[in-house]
Order: sequence, then C-alpha cells, then structure tokens
Amino acid sequence: MHTGKTVTEQLSVMQSCLFNGNTEQAQRILVGMYQLYPQAMQEVVDVAIHNEILSGLFRAKPRPLVSEALQWYDVMENQYAIEPNSNTFAVLIGGFVNNGMQNVALALMQEMLRNGYTIHGMLLSSYLSDEDIRKIENMAKDVVNKGEDNVELASMLLGEVKSAEDNISAITGDSAEQESVEHAPVTLDELAGISNKTGAYERQQLNSTNVAGIMQLKSTLESLYLNELHGYNLQVRLENDTYDAALARYREINEKRNDPLLSANTSALRRLSASWLPKLESMIEEEQQRCQVAMEGHSDKDRLKYGRYFVQLDASKMATVTILETLRLNATSNGLHSQSERQNLLNQKASGGVFASTLVTKLSKAIHNEIRFEQMKKRTNRHVFGHRLSLARLATSGKLFNMAVRRAKMREHREHSADLFLDEWGLDTRIRIGSLLVSMLLESARIPERRDGEAEHMVPAFHHKLEFLNGRRHGLVYPSSTLRELFKSDSSSHAVTARHLPMLVPPRPWMTYNSGGYLTRDEPCMRINDGSEQLRLLKHASNEDRLSTVLAGLDALGMTRWAINRPVFEAIRKVWNAGREIAEIPASTYNEPEPVKPADYDENPKARIKHHLETREWMNGRANQHSQRCDCNYKIEIAQAFMNHPMYFPHNMDFRGRAYPIPPHFNHLGNDMCRGLLTFHEGRPLTERGMHWLKIHLANLFGKDKMSHDERIAFVEENKAKIMAAADDPIPAAFLNDEPGAVRPWWLDADSPWQALAACIEYTDAVRSPDPAAYISHLHIHQDGTCNGLQHYAAMGRDSKGAHEVNLATSDRPQDVYSGILRVAERYVNEDAELGVEEALQLKNRLTRKIVKQTVMTNVYGVTLMGAKEQIIARLREVKDENGAHVFDIMNLSKLALYLAKKIFASLGEMFTQAQETQNWLNESARRISSSMTRAALADTIKMAADARKSSARLRTAVKQAKAAGETLDCDEVLELWPDLGPGAMRRKRLDTLADKPMTPVAWTTPLGMTVLQPYRKMVTRRVATNLQNINVHDVNMPAQINSQKQKTAFPPNFVHSLDASHMVLSAIECKVAGLVFASVHDSYWTHACDVDKMNSILREQFVKMHKQPIMANVKAEFEQRYSDHMVPIVVWDYVNSFSFEKNGELKGSQKRLSKSGHEKQAEQIEADLARKHIESCDETEGVLGGTDDLVQMQIEVNDQKLAESMEVVDLTSIELIDPAQDLFGAARQADLIAYTQSVNGNRIKDERRALMKTYRERVSQLRKYMTQMAKKTAPSEEDKIKLCAAEQAAVDSKQVTQGTLVKYIENLKAERDTLIDGLDAKYPVKFDRSLAISISQRDDKEQLEQLETLIKQGKLAGRLVKGHKFTELTFDDLPAQGDFDINQVLRSPYFFS
Repeated sequence: MHTGKTVTEQLSVMQSCLFNGNTEQAQRILVGMYQLYPQAMQEVVDVAIHNEILSGLFRAKPRPLVSEALQWYDVMENQYAIEPNSNTFAVLIGGFVNNGMQNVALALMQEMLRNGYTIHGMLLSSYLSDEDIRKIENMAKDVVNKGEDNVELASMLLGEVKSAEDNISAITGDSAEQESVEHAPVTLDELAGISNKTGAYERQQLNSTNVAGIMQLKSTLESLYLNELHGYNLQVRLENDTYDAALARYREINEKRNDPLLSANTSALRRLSASWLPKLESMIEEEQQRCQVAMEGHSDKDRLKYGRYFVQLDASKMATVTILETLRLNATSNGLHSQSERQNLLNQKASGGVFASTLVTKLSKAIHNEIRFEQMKKRTNRHVFGHRLSLARLATSGKLFNMAVRRAKMREHREHSADLFLDEWGLDTRIRIGSLLVSMLLESARIPERRDGEAEHMVPAFHHKLEFLNGRRHGLVYPSSTLRELFKSDSSSHAVTARHLPMLVPPRPWMTYNSGGYLTRDEPCMRINDGSEQLRLLKHASNEDRLSTVLAGLDALGMTRWAINRPVFEAIRKVWNAGREIAEIPASTYNEPEPVKPADYDENPKARIKHHLETREWMNGRANQHSQRCDCNYKIEIAQAFMNHPMYFPHNMDFRGRAYPIPPHFNHLGNDMCRGLLTFHEGRPLTERGMHWLKIHLANLFGKDKMSHDERIAFVEENKAKIMAAADDPIPAAFLNDEPGAVRPWWLDADSPWQALAACIEYTDAVRSPDPAAYISHLHIHQDGTCNGLQHYAAMGRDSKGAHEVNLATSDRPQDVYSGILRVAERYVNEDAELGVEEALQLKNRLTRKIVKQTVMTNVYGVTLMGAKEQIIARLREVKDENGAHVFDIMNLSKLALYLAKKIFASLGEMFTQAQETQNWLNESARRISSSMTRAALADTIKMAADARKSSARLRTAVKQAKAAGETLDCDEVLELWPDLGPGAMRRKRLDTLADKPMTPVAWTTPLGMTVLQPYRKMVTRRVATNLQNINVHDVNMPAQINSQKQKTAFPPNFVHSLDASHMVLSAIECKVAGLVFASVHDSYWTHACDVDKMNSILREQFVKMHKQPIMANVKAEFEQRYSDHMVPIVVWDYVNSFSFEKNGELKGSQKRLSKSGHEKQAEQIEADLARKHIESCDETEGVLGGTDDLVQMQIEVNDQKLAESMEVVDLTSIELIDPAQDLFGAARQADLIAYTQSVNGNRIKDERRALMKTYRERVSQLRKYMTQMAKKTAPSEEDKIKLCAAEQAAVDSKQVTQGTLVKYIENLKAERDTLIDGLDAKYPVKFDRSLAISISQRDDKEQLEQLETLIKQGKLAGRLVKGHKFTELTFDDLPAQGDFDINQVLRSPYFFS
C-alpha cells in the first residue's frame, strides 16, 4: 500500500518533468521506479505512461530526442513488456514525419499494420494534431507522386484520410443542417407549439442577488444571448469560458477604470475584485520565476516539491481562479459546513467565512483541474471531433441503444482512445500550492473602508485567524465587514461552475468509464473521490466491457431534450421581482422579527434556554432564507438564458448506480420551481388516453394521488373553471401587490404549485384547441412509485401483506402506506395517553400524515433514530394553531420527536415484518464482512506478532546480559536481534496498527452487472505545515480502516438504492428503444401524456423481470464466494468447571496434561488478542453476561455434602461424550460430572496412597526395630518385645528375614507398595484425554448462552463462563423465509406506479 502511493507520487513528478521539457529526468524517474518497485510498476504503469515519455522525447528542447525515442520504443517492448497501441504508433509516426524521417515513419506504419492496428485508429489518436495529419498526408502524396517504395501503403493512407475527411464533412454538414433546426434560437412556430405566447423571447430584467456566484454565472451566460454562435461551437465556448471570460472582463475593467460608464455597467464587487488581479498576478509570476530557478539548479528543495507544478498554469489564469474561487467559497461559506458546524459558528459568534483547510484544498483542486483542462484542449484533431460527432449521431438516432452495436463501438473506442495519462498531485503538493495562493491573495486583496470621522483608507479584504470551535482550533479565512456587505456573507448558495451548465447539444455518449458527457473534458461516469477503490473497480469493469448497460442508461437519460416553459417563467419572474414569498420563492428580505429577550432572562434558566433556542432558530431562518434566495436566483438566471435554446442534462451516477444530472443548479431533479419551468422540447399529440393521464397528473399535483383514477379525473372536471382561470392569470396584480380583499390564486394550494400551474396551462390550451386529442403536448407526465424501497423489500421477500400496502398487488384504489403507519402510531400514542404518558398526551389527536411521511420514507433507506428525531422536530415546528402560533413549545420538541420516532419505527416493524427481517439479514451480513480479514492476512499477522515477540525477548535477554557484564549494545547488534527497528520502522508500525483493524469493505454486484463497493472508511488525517498554518487534511491515498458501523448501517439502504437504480436504467433503455421521450427522478418516471400507457407497461415488465431473479439468494451466493477465504472475529464463552472443595489443584493439573504446546498456545493467544482488537475497533457492544469484563464468573459456592447430593461418579473409561452442538445443556452437565468424577477419584487416590505410604512406613520401622532388638545379646522380655504384623512375624519365624536379607526384604515391601499405588490410577481413573471444550458463540448462540447463565445462577450447573475471542470462518445466516406473493400481480396492478 505504501509502495503504491510512492509510485503514484513519483509518476506525478515524472509527468511534471515532461510538461516542463525535462524529458531526461522523466526517463530517469521511470527507470528508477522500475528498479525499486518492479511489482508495483507492473500493476500501475500501462502503455499510456510510456506514450507520454515518447511524446516528451519528440517535444524535448532545445532539440527533439529522435534516436532516444526509437530506443525507448524498443525498451518498452523488450525490457518492460509493454505492448504498443495505436497511440504509440501515432506518437512515433507523427514525431518522425515532423523531423523529416519519412522512411522510418513508413516502416513504423507497416509494423503498426502487422500488429493489428489500423490507419483509421492512428488518425483518431489525440496525440496527432491537424497539422501532424496534414504533414503525414503530404508525405504519402510525395511517395505516390515519386513512385517510390511503399506506394501501396501511401495510397492506403491517402484513402483512409480521404474517407475520414468525407465522413467528417458529411457529419458536420448534416449537423450544420440540424443546427438550423435543433440548435438555432427557437422559431415562432416552435414557440407556439410550446406555449400560447408567440415571438422569440427577449431578455427581461431580473432583480438578481448581489452575490459573487451570481455575478460569475451571469458573466458566463452572456454567451447564450449572442447570435453569432450556435450548436456545438456555442457549447464548446460555454465549457471553455469559465475563467477566460472572467479574466478578459477583469482586464477590460482595469483598462477602463476611469470610464464613467464603468460604474453604471459594472458591479462594485466586480470592480473591486478586478483591482486585485495585477498585484496577485505579479506575485504569482515572481514565485513562478523562483520555481524555475529551483528546478534548474535544484538548490531549493522545498520549493522544488511544488514548484514543478506551480509553473504549469499561466499566472493570470491562476490569479483569476484564486480570486473567483475565494470569493465564491466565502460568499457560499454556509454551504461548506455541516449543519452542526454552521450552528457552532452561529452559537459562538465566530467570524464566519470558510475553514482554511477547505479553501486551500478546493482552490488547489480548481487549479489542478484547470491545468488538466488546458492539457486536454491541446489533445484533439478534426478526426477525433468527427468520431465524437458520429457517436453522438448514433446515439440520437437510437442505434447506440442496440446493445450489440454499443458493445462493438465501445471496444472500438477503447482501442482508439488516447487514454491520456493525467498526473495526480500528492497531498503535500496540493496543500502547499493552495495555501501559497491564499497567502498571496490575503496580501494583495485590499478594499476601501471608511470609519466614523476618518478618511477612506485601504484595508485587507480577507482575514485569517485561528478560532476554537467545539474545543478544537480551526483556521478560518473570512471577509472583512465591508466585503461581507457586498456579497452578504451568510449566503449558502451552491457553487457555480460554468462548465456544469445544461448543454445545448446532445451529450457525448458514454463509451468508457471516463469518456462521455460534456464535449471538452473527460470525467468519470461515477461521482467518487480521486484514488478511491471504486475508481479502480470502475476502470477494470470498463476494460472488461461490464458497464455497457449502465452507460446506455445514462445516455438514454442524457439524450432527452428540454425547453423552458415560458408562461411559467413569466409568472415566476413577476413573483421574483416583486420580492414576495410565494410558492417556495423566498422573499427578498427576512421579515421574521428577532426574538425579544425575556424580562426574567438572567434569573430564569428555562427562559434563558428557550430564548437561546428561539434565537438560534431565527438566525438559522435568516441564513436559510438568503441561501434559498440565491439558489432561486441561479435557477431563474439559467432559465432565462436558455429560453431560446434547447437543453440537455448529461448524467452520471453515484457509487450505487443511481443516476443524477451533472448540471447541479438547474435540472429536473431540482425543486418544484425547476420542474415547473421545464418541458420536453419535443411535442407529441395528446390523444384521448393522454388527456386521461394529464388529468390524473394534475390531480396528483394537488395531493389527490391516493384517490382512484376515476376520482382524480372527477376532481379535475369539478375544478375546470379554476384550472382555466389559473392558466389565464396565474398571478393577479391585486394578489401580487397584496391589495386588501385580493383572492389567493387557487393553484397555490397544490402540493407542487409551479408544476400544477404548468399542468393547468397545458390542460387549458388542450381543451381550447380545435381538437384536444391532436393538441401537441410538451408537458412531462409523472408516474411515481409508492415508497419504492418498501416495494423492493416486499418483492424480494414475496411479502403479500407488504405488497398490498405498497401497491404491488391488484386493488380497486391505491393504498397509502403513510396513512397506514399513521393509524398504527396513533394507536400506540392513544394507549400511552390512557396510561398518562406526558408525550402521548401532548401528541394525541395532533398527528398528521405529513408528520410521519418523511420518517417512513427514509426508514427503509437507513435513517437512524436521531435522524428521524430531527425530521420530526422540523415537522412538529410547522404545526400552528388558527392564530399562527406554534402548537408545540420549542422546549419540548426534542423529547416529543424522540418519543414519536420510536413509535413510528415500531409501527413500521408491525406492518412490514418481512422487510424488517430482510433488512436485519443485510445488516448482519455487512457487520460480519466489515469485521473480517482473509486467512492469509490473519496467518501473516499472527506470524509477524510471534516474530516480534521472539525478537523482543532476544533483545531483552541480550540487554540484561550486557548490563550484567557492564557493557552496552551497539546499533548493529540491536538491529541483528530485532530487524524491525531498522529502516522502514514507521511504515511497519503503521501496517502493524492496521493489522489490528478491519479492512474489508462490503461489495456486491447489481442486477446490471456493476460491482458496488461501499467507500466508508475512517479517513487518515495528515498534518501539512504551510506558510499559512498547519493544515490537517484527510489523505485518501493512505490505507485506512473500515468504518464498520457505517458499513453495516448503510448496506441495506445502499443495496435497495442499487436495485432502484437498476430498475430505472433498464426501464430507460427500453423506453428509448420503444421511441419514448423519457426522464426520471429516481423512482418517479416521466414521459409524454400519450406514452404513459407504454411507459407503465415497460416499468412493470422490467420490475417483474428483475425480481424474478433470486436477488437475495444471488447476494448470499456472491458473498459466500467473494468472502470464502475470510475469517471473522467472534466473542466466545468457555464453560469451565471448578469445585469449591478442591484444595490441592489436581483438577488444574489434569487440564495441564490436556493443554497445547507452547507454540500453539502463543498463536492462539495472539489470535485472540487480534480478534478482540478487531471487535473493539468495530465499536460493537458485547453486552451479555455482565458486559465487557474480561472474566465473568458465576461459580456456585457448594460444600462437599451438597455437591455429593447433586453429583455422581461416572465411568471415565467408557463414557460417550455429548456433542454440545446437539445438546448444550447435556454436554455442560456431563462436563460437570466428569470434572466431579476426576475430583472425587483424585481425592480417593490421594487418600489411599497416603494410607499405603503410612502402612509401609510403619511396617518398615517396626521391622527394623525388631531386627535390631533381636540382634542384642540379651533377649528382651515379652513385655518389651516389639510386635510385628503377621506377615513380617511369619517371615522372621521362617528365617526369610535375617540380618543379611533385611534390606532386600524392605525393597520388596517398597515394590509391593508401589504396585498398589500404581494400581490406583486404574481403580480410580482421573485422566480423560478426549476434549471437554465447550465454547459458546455470543453471536450465534446468544439465547443458549443466556439460558446457560440462568442454570449456573440457579445452581443446576457447577461451572463458570469465561469470555474469550477468536476468529472463525465467515458464514452467513439462512435467508428469511419468503412469502406467497405472486410477483406477476405487479403486471396487473393499476397503482404500482400512478
């Protein structure tokens, strides 16, 4: 892992050397990397990097290194085993032709053909400019004219060039004709087809918000009001003009600064920011010169680290980017912080602005992207452009949605694409460049300020300071008070990127993972971070042609052509300019009065807290109001600029496969106003069925979607007069001017008022037309799912009850899942109210569908209890009485919301049991995966730990010996004893630390064949010292442990999202093939009214087709295969027997005889240690049997008598062991009996051995005394005579024992004693060699574990439970049982989507 990071950074240095013309150093770096990291280079380096080297050799200064290029070509093939591609030959042929070596170029062309590449593919290489191709063509003409060798090859080349040029001319000719129809300003007839207002739209006055982002946006949109550019040329200009237009405008302002017209036509902020450009540009130029000196002399190593990148962009462009990005980020600073961070800034009255780390990283990313963009602009030619146009033509014709055609074109594109290698800046480089530019701006940006009684003077426009927030110190860059007034610092409007505007022409089709969308730049089709695991998976899947279906879906969505609904826009413009808050358009000023401090503020803590909460709410409201105003301004400005133009929204996707429009500010996924402003550019006859669906759509927008279709149509008929009145005069002047007695327009009461207005206008125009069925309709008609996540759960589990609740099953009228949950929740609340629960009493009879809807809708997508609480707080705060006062006290909101969230969760569990079981299975599977590691990794980790212990022990011994000898160990001796302390010790320590942490993310394959990898890790933070401050940033390139909790909780919603996305993509492709105009907002599908029936049929067919696959079984099988070699840590409880009457430790001794070897025991201990650390790092609670104590003992204190009454001795020689898996409690009881038998028999052996020893000693002692007495000359009296036992007396009398045989006789007695003692083991067996281990998994046997604990506490078992940890094979539980729902019912359900 560390090696890969080094390779990436060094390749970035290599690329910068090529950019700066230092080709020889670039070669040295690449050769050195191959020598140092051969394996990593094989994994990371491909032909694209070698093509860059070859290209750099031909561009070298002061002269091209031609012979070196040919040598490198041989080296890359023969030494590095890199196969050349068409781009390799394009670089070589173009290079040799440019250097007058035509013969070499022709020889290489022949070799190219032999290798299977074509001249057509060579011409499509972006390494060749139009000038290069012209020279190659002239070379071929010379060969043909002179009749030299290779005439056939030259003729083939000329033929290919001519064929390509003819195709380009045909395509561009066709596109030029199409532009006059498709891309020119909308004609009168077309406008009449879209709305009842004729005449080309003329730009109207908008009271725009004076925010830096708005100014930048309006500057970019100027191109759309020009008439000299149309179609592709205008689109390219829009994509290119982000900073070029701003730079040109700045220079114009500075040149005409004394012009009196300047003040009238230019905002103060623009004039001010333009004045910063010259000094900042000069400072950047000076730094670039210092960087050049450092690169030439290698004297300033610190500057050299970033200098090679800092010189790659023109100083004026870099200064412009710095000014605009800093202004934008400060003007939109609220959007850069989380809700909690914004709240802290408000609570602590911080300076606002933007975190320095955020500003630095975003600014450096903008600079890096601009450098990349400038590089890509240089890599194109007419043939590449023509190829892109031909692909776009195939896509717009629909042929590219034939999957066989698409796959063939994708293979061709991969073969011919340049696969441009773009360097990745290292973290240090990014931070240093960003902080350097911020520091320069802080020094150069000045603003005039006038204080009371003082003359105007220049002060810094931005300030940098360190502030403590939440106990941590953060660097903030914030605007001065004067500058804050210019762009209203509390704005949280979204960032404006001109290259992310809607497109004027169809997007480039997605041919690979990073080729599609906008015309002039390549970006991944997935929204992921640089260097992420998902990006590598995505590239691999693209190369293996596993993304064709997903990319076809993105193209189907991106090819939809949109237009602006002019009547709706006019109504919105009136409301906007009036400054009133109407239908989600915020007022121009925040009119809510600031809360007044209560009189008892100082004395009453509750009053103080309440005032604090109300003030915080007011401040948030003020910030949000202005944020929404700016956001609305963006949308209206874009809509007006595109009024005379068609629009396309190129799409990409998130890591789950969900599609999103790339233009962030204005698209059909936006709010109600955005959707109301948009219509399909293409119109289609309404038809009778279309009128039917138009009426249903109109009723849906008024919240009547839970009525039957007939009831919805009746609603429209009943309100026909109101609908037509709304269309005729949407915003009456009396209402707009707030005149007394003015009537509120009826359409404003709709759930989605602007979309309702658009539908009212469409319905009215159709009804008034001569033939409503023939009316050309442009309105998008929606078909929405019912809590789509629950629909997927019900389908996967074949849950009949759940399917009925979410309209998968046939029914006479649509079911309302939110009302159903509301009824259950109300029942719970009423029951608690009867018991006097305070929260229930306050909520009783006040719950509504709106309060519960958001929580129900997001529950299936993983909302937490705390997240649900915040949702409900917002809904409860909206509840007001007839006087407009809040019903619920702000002091009680948190308590009420938490109570209600729990009741809603309980209601969901009651209504959707099957979904809950499926969700639990997904949760548990993700938990196991995210805490697992491979067998090989586990073995390596155990071995590393064991080796480290041995080395440590050897070192300790050597240190003790040296100390005893009065010596010291030198470094070489220490390293010999413990090599890990040598070079790379920090890296090894880092890897050892990661070995203790889980590293396995959850991955699965969607029904479309796309692999999804959850990206959640605990990011590694690095501190980078800069001239601005020390900056802590997340390093995405550093290996980091898995965020196991996030992996677990996010998997169920992400899995359902991936199913949702798969259904949408499949439906989009089928609709495109069927000729429908199609759009989607996740689980809401749009088409023309006349095509709703067709679309409905496709939606149902694709849903059924997808769910006829065994989705859950497939996921389980994939997990079992993908993680087959993984081990997962678990908590185990060992049942150990111990009896109170044991005093001499014999039982422990018997266990020692059964213990493993020292080596095995050490490995077991290391594994247990590792398992414990993994579990702890996963933040898993082990809350059973007394919590997380290392030893939990429930030993029953018993005496011998009580134990004897409850226990019995068993025959250890013939006992059959009970399998704990079959009968855990029987096995535990048997273990007790075995342990008891061992204890009793051990005591018997001790007692009898002691008796035998005593008898032996007594006999020997008496015998020796007797023999001594008998040896005396005088015989003892009968009274004094020692008496022997019968056996010894008989032996003495028979002369068997004499003075000479006494020793031998005693030896025989001893042997007899030993024989009897040895026989005790057989008489009273205590050895039991078979395993008695009873280990209970806390994860798998929790219920049995608790029962075992109960039996121990009751005295029915005499053992104890000791907790341990270990790794076991990763397995997955059985899937929840499926219900009996017939999935084919979806095909007949009228309200599945409606």
